[in-house]
Amino acid sequence: MKRLLRVFALMLAFVCVASVFVGCKDSEPAGGDGNNGEIDLQDFPLYNEGYETMTYSKEEYESAMSQPYWLGNVIYNELTLPVSYENGEAYATLLYKPLKVVQVMDQKLGTVYTEGTDYTIDKENGRLIIPQGSSIPLMNEKVFTGKTVDEIVEAVPEGYEFVSSGLPDNFTKYTIWDLGMGPFAYTESSLFYGRYLSVTYAYDVRDLPEDVFAEYDVTLLNGLRTKLENGEDISMVVIGDSISEGSSSTGDNLKVDPFTPCYAKQVKAELERVYGVNVTLTNSAKGGTVSEYPLTGEGNTKLQNAINAVPDLCIIAYGMNDASGGVTPVFYKNNIEEIMLKIKVASPDCCFILVNSFPCNPLYEREIGIFDKYLGQLEKIAADHNDGSVAVVDMQKVGKYFLERKNYCEISSSNVNHPNDFMHRVYAMNLMSVICDYKK
Repeated sequence: MKRLLRVFALMLAFVCVASVFVGCKDSEPAGGDGNNGEIDLQDFPLYNEGYETMTYSKEEYESAMSQPYWLGNVIYNELTLPVSYENGEAYATLLYKPLKVVQVMDQKLGTVYTEGTDYTIDKENGRLIIPQGSSIPLMNEKVFTGKTVDEIVEAVPEGYEFVSSGLPDNFTKYTIWDLGMGPFAYTESSLFYGRYLSVTYAYDVRDLPEDVFAEYDVTLLNGLRTKLENGEDISMVVIGDSISEGSSSTGDNLKVDPFTPCYAKQVKAELERVYGVNVTLTNSAKGGTVSEYPLTGEGNTKLQNAINAVPDLCIIAYGMNDASGGVTPVFYKNNIEEIMLKIKVASPDCCFILVNSFPCNPLYEREIGIFDKYLGQLEKIAADHNDGSVAVVDMQKVGKYFLERKNYCEISSSNVNHPNDFMHRVYAMNLMSVICDYKK
């Protein structure tokens, strides 16, 4: 009997060593349901094993701002909207079920809210419940679910002015559009972003999706990566529309707290942090433009600036305005290819990342499936460059994944087509995923 017990003990020890779990204290890892398999921590190089005693640090957040959160188990300052619903419930939805909520702050990262008083944690449903008496301001759900213009206007908090036509031209105005699928608010004001919560929390990595985020591929972008790993300074160019220009980022567009940089600047900063090099950024993006823009008229100047930069890395990100402007997938592909050819004349060894845009508001979408068609064209371009110099990053897939849990106004503070601070960070994270092997 004693011999059998010793054998059993040795077998149990072997299992705990060979299989790397979040913990080996229980029959299944903390937060898991026992059905999602084992965890190999080598797949999660940013994993924080001390998450249960973790405290919020501004310095740690700034360091982790553009690191792919899905390579770890902690998400910093996820933006979520606390909403009061018609059924009497009030809550803010998180992407994942929290194992530990580290800190809840306002959008400005200046006010810290108190658990038990301002919110309680519903781990099972991945929510922060907002009780009566909380100091957290709530958004009436009718602001984004209203079926008529009057219903939306009546639900908007005081302090915001409705304009019936044109574009809202300051930080207190909004308008309402209806393209035939229902009305929705458009604004660059603090109507949405001013009510976001910034939530830092740990989650079970087995809740992460498969095949949503970009992955590191050793066969791609080797010319660029060799320079970075050798400590060489590089030139980076970004060509695209308002998203790449920085629209709705608090740092480069709105100029308000917490002054989060647009995704292009985040990629520059993260490359410099990881590789210890200097990255010269030339941002040739222009709001309101389509993929043909750099090839005609005023856009020629923007493209020439990019060419003059002799880039080692060129990020091309069009699609949002192409979709609303009816640009065909073939014409879109031809435009992207021509931009690349002009860049390669000045910089033959340039590596390219082609970005499929994150989703617009479903009520703004003109042609269902057009972004998937654009993605197919980008993938054809990458396949034609069999030297590994071209990678494709699909932000459409990421955005739609988030919308399985979130309202659109929680990933776009304009509520139409501009990513908020968190989505600018996810853009940067996804781009860094294909450049950098964080497992090193």
